[in-house]
Formats: sequence, C-alpha cells, structure tokens
Amino acid sequence: MSRNERYFLNGIIRALKPRKILEVGVANGGGTAIILNAISDIEGAKLYSVDYTEKSYRYPNKPSGFLVEEKFPHLMDKWQMFRGGDISCFIEEIGGDIDLLMLDTVHTHPWETLNFLCILPFMKKDSWTVLHDISLFARPDNRGALACRYLFASVVSDEKITPHPDEGSIHFANIGAFRVSDVTEKYIDNLFETLVIPWNIQVSEKDLASIDKIISKYYSPEQYEFFREVLRLQEYMFKHQVTLMGSLKMSIKQRTSPRVFSFLQKVKRTFRIT
Repeated sequence: MSRNERYFLNGIIRALKPRKILEVGVANGGGTAIILNAISDIEGAKLYSVDYTEKSYRYPNKPSGFLVEEKFPHLMDKWQMFRGGDISCFIEEIGGDIDLLMLDTVHTHPWETLNFLCILPFMKKDSWTVLHDISLFARPDNRGALACRYLFASVVSDEKITPHPDEGSIHFANIGAFRVSDVTEKYIDNLFETLVIPWNIQVSEKDLASIDKIISKYYSPEQYEFFREVLRLQEYMFKHQVTLMGSLKMSIKQRTSPRVFSFLQKVKRTFRIT
C-alpha cells in the first residue's frame, strides 16, 4: 500500500471504531499490522484474517502474515489468523456481526465478487467494506486485475468513498470503501449478474464446493439457481476457448466493409479455406 492508502485505511478504522474486523487477503501482513495498530486501544476489538495460502506468495519460506509476528508481536492479542483456504471455508466459524471488511485478495475476476457474496450474510447493517487495488488494472502489467473494480462499480451502496489519487498518478484512487446497507442487499442481484462476465481464472472444484455451500444456505432459491447457471456457463466457456483463427476472423469482420467481407467469404469458399 502507498502512504495515501495506508492513511485511508487507518482513518476509516479510527473513525468507525469497529469491534469485529475481517481481513481477507493477507500476504506478508503489512495491512494486517496497520489494522491491528489502529484497533490497539479499542476495547473488545478483534481482527480475523484469512489468507488462501499457507505461505506468503512473496516469501515462500514464511507463513502468510509473518510480519505481524516478526515485527509487531505486541499486537497479536487482538488477532486470529486462518490460512490455507478460501474465506468460504472459514466464514461460518468466524461468525456474524462483522463491522468492517478489508477485502484484498486475488484481483482476478470472479474472486472478489465471490468473496463478498460469501461474507455479506455475516456483516452488520451499516458496516463498511474497504477494497484495495480498485485501479490496479490501469498499470500496463496488470490489465487483468479487474475484480476489485468490478465489485466496487457494481455493488449498490448509499455511500462510496475514495481518497485523492496518489500524488503524480493520472489514474483514479486505488483504494475505496462502501457502506453495506439495506440497498446493498436489495440490489445484490447486481453482483450475481457480474458473475456472468467471463471469468479470467478457472476456480477449482474444491473452492466452488465451499462457495456453493454458502450461496445455497444464505441466499434465495432463485439466486442460488442463477449462481448454478453461471457455473454451467463458465464451465462451457472454459471448454470452448476462443481460438486465434476465430479471433482473427472476428477482427476482419468488424474492420471491413460488408462488400469486402462478402468478397473474402467467396475467396474462402473458392479455395476451400477453413
């Protein structure tokens, strides 16, 4: 996180004074330390952190969240860490009444949306969600990191906030927050619709099973059936990937006039080009 983003996260916590915080996506534990420091003087406050991997992706020889234990051991009395699985595996154990969610996971669609759908039934009314990397896709080497922006853009909230973009940046702020209220749940179908957008990564059967368990239990039968249809659609699309030749044909069709395209089709048939 940049200094600006750290200030934003710390400021939200100091303003809201949440008692139960859930952090999903830990990595080294830098953000974890910020949260723990911000709640250190809040009586009864506790942070629950979840990371998909046992080890930090940047330091494979160290556990996820290792910075807290190594650099800030005095903050660990308000911390419980879960490693080695998606949030859907742990959310029922963590339980409800979540005041603040810090969501900073894979950034590849559909993960952030799936994560939020699994967590929403356990959040308090008028709680808050902080999303990191909502503009990461603007960097040339991170064009596929759209999941956070999809969620931030499609979720309905009566209050969304972002800080000023980092100094020298020509892009939007890379961190934002929204309040979870009645309208969020009223228009939650927006997020199910977002799942129709082609997934950039194939979710494992194991993860889908744990996510399916939460969706089936905490959402309406109609929403669950829609979710199942989405899974069938995504499975079909992964099995029928767009080929290079198919992309080329579509590109030619979109960029040529109807007469030229018709001529090319005749040439194709004449010479039996497939």
